[in-house]
Amino acid sequence: MGIFDTLYLGNDLPDYLLFFATIIGSLVVAKIITWTTKKFVKAFAKKTKTKADDLLVELLEGPVLLSVFIAALHFGQHLLNMSEQAADFYNRGVMILLFINIAWYLVRFINGAIIHYIKPLTKKTETDLDDHLLPLMRKLVNFLIYSIVLIMVIDKLGFNVSSLLAGLGIGGLAFALAAQDLVGNLFGGIAILMDKPFKIGDRIKVGEVDGYVREIGLRTTRVETFGGTMMVLPNSKVVDSVTENVSAEKERRMVFTIGVEYGTTIAKLEKGKELIVKNIKAVKGLNHKEYNVQFVEFDDSSLNLRIQYWITMAGMDKYFDVQDELNMGIKRDFEKAKIEMAFPTQTVHVKK
Repeated sequence: MGIFDTLYLGNDLPDYLLFFATIIGSLVVAKIITWTTKKFVKAFAKKTKTKADDLLVELLEGPVLLSVFIAALHFGQHLLNMSEQAADFYNRGVMILLFINIAWYLVRFINGAIIHYIKPLTKKTETDLDDHLLPLMRKLVNFLIYSIVLIMVIDKLGFNVSSLLAGLGIGGLAFALAAQDLVGNLFGGIAILMDKPFKIGDRIKVGEVDGYVREIGLRTTRVETFGGTMMVLPNSKVVDSVTENVSAEKERRMVFTIGVEYGTTIAKLEKGKELIVKNIKAVKGLNHKEYNVQFVEFDDSSLNLRIQYWITMAGMDKYFDVQDELNMGIKRDFEKAKIEMAFPTQTVHVKK
């Protein structure tokens, strides 16, 4: 009795060789078919404007190869003699591979449809909401598909799916309680994207944080402060806090007071007001039509001039430079006109 006649688990060596030759041959054929079809579709796709052929290319890679492999396994079962228990185990394995392949097909098809059909539409919309939600929806759909397949695989392995799902329900409740912050931040991000209280590049103030918005995510908003640091704010905090959008101001009102000495004459007070107005009109980035300069108060140690002016949108980017230019101009002109600015003093008159 030769080696080819010896039985191994009910099959001789030629049976096994035929089985493996069938599997390997099917993979080679599948690879040739896939490569040839892809080349044909790609050549055809260059001549068409439709995205359907591009979507077909997405589906031709791994899933087709695995489909042929599964078909070969199913056919190969008839080439071998198996016990009832071995055949059941074999069939379970083939079915599990089939479930996985179906999930792979669905995921690639849905992702391809989103990339080729839905994503181009989001670029045409004015809102950023769809741009942020699209990746999340893709991940959610993928998660649901793989979760369903996982349950089907577990069922095929002989486990009690009902008991498992009941246990997952209790665990899901615990997870939901633990994920309250995550969910709050997620809905906060959606609220920001929908309401648009600010956009990327705007300067905002949230509590003690003051800076420019660099990124709006579904969970956090990133703000670059004037010190150059990056503050990561949970979206739930941003939504629940009073948020000031500084960049939304058309003009910013500025008010300050200059005190001059009590010995300053009326003529010099008038001159001082003229010099302040002159400087307001000379600085770029200020509203040259809206301003107020008034003598408002006899203070304890000074005669106070109240100055009110507005910084325009053009001057917002150089906010501190505009103030510096105005203050330096006023100080320079006051010195030339010999108008002395006051500092806290006290004069004591003694009767003789």
